[in-house]
Amino acid sequence: MTFCIQFTDLKIGLIKVTELLVLGVTPFVLLGRLNKYVSYFLFFFTGAVLISLLVTSHLSFTYLEPSFLKRPYWITIGRYIEIISCLMLCNIVFLYFQSLKKKGEFTFYLSKFIDLNIAITVLFAFIYLLVIFNIISINDTRLVYGWDIRLRGYFVEGGPYGLMLSFIFILSSLLKDRKGIIIRRIFLFIVIVFMAQSKAGTLCCVVWLGVENFGLVKDKLKPILLPAVIVFLIGFFFLFKNISHMYIDHFDNIKVSVKERPNDPNLVLGRIPGFFIAPKIIQENPIFGIGIGNYPLIRNNKEYRGIFPLPPKKIRNLDAHGYGGIVDILVDNGVLGVLVFFSILGIIFKRIRVQNGKTVLLIGFVLLFIFGVQIHFMYPWILLGLALTGISETNGNTLDDPSSKLKILGQ
Repeated sequence: MTFCIQFTDLKIGLIKVTELLVLGVTPFVLLGRLNKYVSYFLFFFTGAVLISLLVTSHLSFTYLEPSFLKRPYWITIGRYIEIISCLMLCNIVFLYFQSLKKKGEFTFYLSKFIDLNIAITVLFAFIYLLVIFNIISINDTRLVYGWDIRLRGYFVEGGPYGLMLSFIFILSSLLKDRKGIIIRRIFLFIVIVFMAQSKAGTLCCVVWLGVENFGLVKDKLKPILLPAVIVFLIGFFFLFKNISHMYIDHFDNIKVSVKERPNDPNLVLGRIPGFFIAPKIIQENPIFGIGIGNYPLIRNNKEYRGIFPLPPKKIRNLDAHGYGGIVDILVDNGVLGVLVFFSILGIIFKRIRVQNGKTVLLIGFVLLFIFGVQIHFMYPWILLGLALTGISETNGNTLDDPSSKLKILGQ
């Protein structure tokens, strides 16, 4: 689990090592027990990829790279394999944590997982400080990059790295009664805000604090519930406004910026052009989308690019719109795909709620996608796997042992 979420950008050629690792153990997972709710997602994405292959046959791609892995059909199959690796990791998490029976085992192993990730983050933060104080050069490590010196770990940028750390932040809320967990969360927040400089990660943590403490405020502080919500919303508004200011400036001056910096990857790829390109794609392909994985190919077509130039050739087909997993499904699989995806989540939500499980984990699962995590990134699926441990598939009842993981997740 730790290797899969910390070293996302570690690759052999174009293939991620983490995905190879998970796919390598997939036969053993399937020989065990495939959670039926994971199988729902497996059927969904399998159906989606079949529709995607059909949709692809009706699309035209203006600019294609020689690599067959980045060409139509192959890119769809590659993305499907990535999603399968996410589902397998989700099932591994479910099987492992559901198998824990003794008192305190769930808390013990979950805390070890969190502490291991924090230890790695401490190491990366230490290297970041060495660069800041000019003890080592920024060129001596791939962990740090940019003129403004940002920490990215083994991610492509600081933003995605900060979102991964916000996942650890979310997960640590399950152990908030543990000694020292507040210090760990403060450390994570400092790294997200000041070292990774991840705007999406910062907002995700702030929203999650509101989500996890809403029940406390509602039950214990009813007289001041409305003022507390108002204060939180005002604070969130100003935080969101300040963080969005940079993007607003870009939108207001986009034509000038494109002329001045036509080869700047940060300008011609990602969220800024995606703000203009993705809506056009959705508008023209609303029901079935453009097919899984096809966005970085078709976004280069002139009818979608508009004022944006072609990205530099070496990164032309590496683009993502930057708006997360829910938009991924909307662009790739259309409105139909989004409806099916949330229908599955609705089924899981009802079952967990009936059994008094931790439905808030599903909120965290969706929240990460909303704030920019792509659907084929592994770590949100760990939250889903943990949520599924609160469901007994054999008899429909919650687990009897009050010290089990359901006690920890649900109570």
